[in-house]
Amino acid sequence: MIAWSVKHKSILALLTGLFMMLGIYAYVVMERQENPEVTSPVASVTCIYPGASPEDIEKLIVKPIEDKIDTISGIKKLESYSVDSAGVIQITLKDMSDNEINKKWDKLREKIDDIKPELPADAQAPVIKTDFSSSYGLILGLSGEDNTNQEMADVARQIKNMLSKDTDVKAVDIMGDEKQQVEIDLNMSKLQQYGISPATVATQLGARNINIPGGNLELTGTKIPVQVSGEYQSMEEIKNTIVSVSTDSGTPVYLKNVAEVLQTPVKPEKQVFVNGSQGVLIGVKYADGINILNVEKRLQDKIHGFEKSKLYAGMKLTELNNQASFVKDSIDMFADNLIEGILLVFIVVLISMGLRSAAVVSIPIPVICILVFGYMYLTRIPLHQVAVASLMISLSLMVANGIVANDNIQVYLARGETLTNACINGVKEVGIPILTSSLTTVASFLPLAMMNGDAGKFVKTLPILVSVALAGSYLTSLTIVPALAHLLNRQPAKDKPVKAEPSRFTVWIQKIAEKLHLKQLLEKGNELYGRLLSFSLKKPRTVLLFFAGLFAASSLIVPTLAVQLFPPVERDQYVLNVTTQDGSTLEKTLAQSQKVAAVLENEKSVHSFASTAGDGFMKYYVTFEPEQQATNKAQFLINGTRSEAAAVEKRILEAVPGISTTLKYLEISLPLTYPIQVRVSGDDIEKLRSAAAEIEERCRTVPGTRNVEDNYGDNSYRLNVNVNEEKANLVGITNYDVASTVRMAVNGLEILKMKQKDLEKDSLPVIAKISDKDKTSREILNTIFLTSQVTGKNVPLTQIAAIQTQSSLNQIIRRNSQRTITIGSYVEDGYNTAAVMENVEKSMKDLRLPDGYTLEYGGESENSTDAFSSMTLPTIIAVILIYIILVFQFGDLVEPLIIMGTIPLSFIGIIWGLKWMGYPIGFMALLGAISLMGVVVNNGIVLLDYIKVLIPQSDSVKEAIVKACETRMRPIMIGMVTTVFSLLPLMTSGGPLWAPMATAVIFGMILSTVLTMIVIPCAYAMIASVREKQKGN
Repeated sequence: MIAWSVKHKSILALLTGLFMMLGIYAYVVMERQENPEVTSPVASVTCIYPGASPEDIEKLIVKPIEDKIDTISGIKKLESYSVDSAGVIQITLKDMSDNEINKKWDKLREKIDDIKPELPADAQAPVIKTDFSSSYGLILGLSGEDNTNQEMADVARQIKNMLSKDTDVKAVDIMGDEKQQVEIDLNMSKLQQYGISPATVATQLGARNINIPGGNLELTGTKIPVQVSGEYQSMEEIKNTIVSVSTDSGTPVYLKNVAEVLQTPVKPEKQVFVNGSQGVLIGVKYADGINILNVEKRLQDKIHGFEKSKLYAGMKLTELNNQASFVKDSIDMFADNLIEGILLVFIVVLISMGLRSAAVVSIPIPVICILVFGYMYLTRIPLHQVAVASLMISLSLMVANGIVANDNIQVYLARGETLTNACINGVKEVGIPILTSSLTTVASFLPLAMMNGDAGKFVKTLPILVSVALAGSYLTSLTIVPALAHLLNRQPAKDKPVKAEPSRFTVWIQKIAEKLHLKQLLEKGNELYGRLLSFSLKKPRTVLLFFAGLFAASSLIVPTLAVQLFPPVERDQYVLNVTTQDGSTLEKTLAQSQKVAAVLENEKSVHSFASTAGDGFMKYYVTFEPEQQATNKAQFLINGTRSEAAAVEKRILEAVPGISTTLKYLEISLPLTYPIQVRVSGDDIEKLRSAAAEIEERCRTVPGTRNVEDNYGDNSYRLNVNVNEEKANLVGITNYDVASTVRMAVNGLEILKMKQKDLEKDSLPVIAKISDKDKTSREILNTIFLTSQVTGKNVPLTQIAAIQTQSSLNQIIRRNSQRTITIGSYVEDGYNTAAVMENVEKSMKDLRLPDGYTLEYGGESENSTDAFSSMTLPTIIAVILIYIILVFQFGDLVEPLIIMGTIPLSFIGIIWGLKWMGYPIGFMALLGAISLMGVVVNNGIVLLDYIKVLIPQSDSVKEAIVKACETRMRPIMIGMVTTVFSLLPLMTSGGPLWAPMATAVIFGMILSTVLTMIVIPCAYAMIASVREKQKGN
């Protein structure tokens, strides 16, 4: 391969050119994302049981479903929420692959199908949701101060229809548009006058509104379908429905005689505001596997055209979230850093090796990058920040192989070899060491691909792409590097042996270096290293013990470093959750949220915002969790300077009394409700609440805790209609009769749907509601009656049921099939979460719980422990793989241990680097430490391999060691400097996510490289001395 490349440079250039064209095409059309997609290991099962209390939901719905789900293996956490009329069970799986997750969800569907017959007959079928990763890529806010909701909804539907036609759009949804309904207001006095029960009216209307197939009629050998249809087409038809016959006169009683029929807006369960004005949201979900930048540009063109021609006067469209802009900014930033890294590497190689060598080493870099893009396109890996960061991390590794190959070519040329022989034999000699160093680097990265969980899935593409880049680097080192070296170096006449001479540019660089006294500095550095090496070889044992002590001393610094699994996503966008008093109506929450909006309108750091009251905001990011539906909650999405967010929250709390707020930033991993959590579990709610109150009080005394609260909230009052079964059976009244009639009196009961003439519009629900302007719902319950199915007579509700008011739980929360109360806390600015959690645990040491009750700690520390533990196995596998490769390389079991011993040296630099730069120990910093293992080992391979080559040619082992160190110091130091400069852009502008990783690699690389040049010679000298003595004996 090497000889062919040197002799067929034109063909190699043609093939490389064609390959790069294909790679560029792949880069242009490939899918783009901000971050890698992470399949959520979370699913939920929701079951509606109208009218049931939280206690009934727990007993009849939640526990049976939990018992069934619990038989599925691989479940990490099972949480359930029993509230009025509904139960929600949330399932979280253990770390596993995406394919395994999908299989578990198939099993979940099977289990839910099995349990359906065992649930109450009146309960709705359970609904399973597994797509928690799906989010809206584009969210628009439509608002207008003088426009009605109906007008805005009409415009929103037009925009939805326009955008939905794009083939790269998966779905377009509208939020905040008021739905319409047909409301039948039953007059209780007139019903009593005619002796008609509300249930009778509902039955008559339902019987009139039918559309049933009547079978097939055969005529002359042809089947003609028969359809029996009596569906309502208008409100007039509903009004003129006969619901009974007067017992006095025998005349028909029409619905319009006992009720008023109106088309009204559905009473909203949530409301949307955009920049403080009432509005609607339009959310766009993109199809999978697309270039989001191209699609977004098309949609924006359509939207701008719509704004100019069809938007009503006074209406305004606000772009609240645009995923494409964040994707573009993220990729552009990393692409700029990559280009800067390439230029810095080129400059380093240029100064240290000259123009020709710099060209030989640097030209393959874009070829390797194109190779990686081609691989990504073929394997459907999107272009995102992790992918581009993989190229930046690989940059120094790409160059390292080329540097070693080119440096050895120069060594052959300096010996007087012909150019052709130097290019072929020089690369051939280092082919195996280059392969070994590439394999050890791959071995340090590849096990990371085995990691599961959010963190593992986030970085899964990194080890894969680094491995592809290294494979490309090895391939180009054996092909393009020797071909370029043969092309660019001086070709002597008739292939006579000559020594390589520096180019004019190199001479110019050397003159600049002389003026800057770089040559003198390098000479002094070499002299100092020579003295240090000479001293170390005299006392190798002392030197090794010193470095072991340095490592131990540095380890003492680790507890002083903060711990943070992942930093928040760095973007000027945040969420503010607003909560009013438990039991607050939607109207009260709206009034408070409008006060919050008034503060935001005057904030200079806020560019735009939107809010939802009564329900959560649209899911605009994969890890964002909208608030659960509740009348006392509002959620604000704020586009503004993130560094000002805490100050904005403080001013809101000062201006709006009676609310509590929670400031949320976007997270890379699934967000936590509270960073500090204490969970108490048991059976009796009162005992749990008593224990939770004491825990909450203790947490408040711990410095650094903020907004300490439990997740149960206060009790609320409930109006219970307790049916006397014996009395009800005697008069022929069922519980369903009672429930439906009570529903009509309180909220209204949907009895049918009326189709609209405009087929594009949804059918209107028809709601029957008992109304009396002079009475409350409670008073109406005391006067309504039901019709007996046995006697046909009307029976007052109070005759068969007792109506009582009592205190009731708002919800019952269970965790892993046990009732559990979670006491949560946020952390004050300036406090270390891990330290606060440790103090919280200390405050609970003397806490006494009733027998059978348990205490458990959670939050950020729990997640960090899980994530860091998941790195243990990949690290062990990486170390074993590196050792195996080294054993095959050197054919010895002991010598690889010398190289492996240099790995801890990098940790000294990593620890001090993180401490100096003020970064926490997090997942990305540890990832940098693991990935550095292969790079550190490479230096050891290059040095030890050459020591062994020189031993037969030298008078002593010490002489071989000194010569090898002097010769290999240059490429090793160049490799170290290129690594540092290639990652400098990532360290300085990679943000809180990537900067700790770059810092770990840079500082670890600098210190380990310098120390490797001392430790390996000392360790090898000791082993050689021991073996020499063994031979003598």
